[in-house]
Amino acid sequence: MKKIVIIFSILMLLIINIANAKRSKARKTKDTEENKKVEKIEIGSKKFNKIMTEFRLEATIKTTKGDISFFLYPEAAPRNVANFVFLAKKDFYNNLPFHRVIPNGLVQGGDHKGDGTGTTGYYLNDEFVKWLNFDYAGMLALANSGPNTNSSQFFITMQAISSLNGKHTIIGGTKSREDLGKLRLLRQGDKILNIEIRGKDVNKFLNYFPNEVTEWESKLEKPLPSNEQNETESSQ
Repeated sequence: MKKIVIIFSILMLLIINIANAKRSKARKTKDTEENKKVEKIEIGSKKFNKIMTEFRLEATIKTTKGDISFFLYPEAAPRNVANFVFLAKKDFYNNLPFHRVIPNGLVQGGDHKGDGTGTTGYYLNDEFVKWLNFDYAGMLALANSGPNTNSSQFFITMQAISSLNGKHTIIGGTKSREDLGKLRLLRQGDKILNIEIRGKDVNKFLNYFPNEVTEWESKLEKPLPSNEQNETESSQ
């Protein structure tokens, strides 16, 4: 009799565990589907820009000289900010060097080749707005090789450089003087450890760019692992 009771108890526990596992899986599936559901709104419309602002996106570029934090401006450059967020989440920038530093001018990074020629394998058009310019220090912007050639490379200004207005897409700006101070410590060869993205409902942000993300996923040129990159550099 006792054996029957024990076997019955074990069976009941198994049934309960299986039921709980199914509920948990169903809940996760539902949450994932809810996160993917976003209203289809024209990029650049007033409603879209308002939604972008409400994300309150920030980025922290963790470097070998310390963390540098930025406000991101998807309401000004939605596709270019989305690409930056996409690459950060893909760990594209991890361990890449700042390959160009102009003292008291700017620092540049985001090139997986490390020589100023690397891209993601695709390009984005420029996005300009009148209220965002290089009349201040600490602007986070995209490097390019001409109009509408934005990719993974970015630079950060250490001072106002108004001559860059209308030539480079700005995607963010430093949050504080402390961030500017850390920026000025960077030297050529210092590295980006990784880039952390934060914000309100940040995991839903890229859901507003489904077509773009699909294209980027298919074309993305991933950086070489650090050991392979070192071997390539030493053979040159």
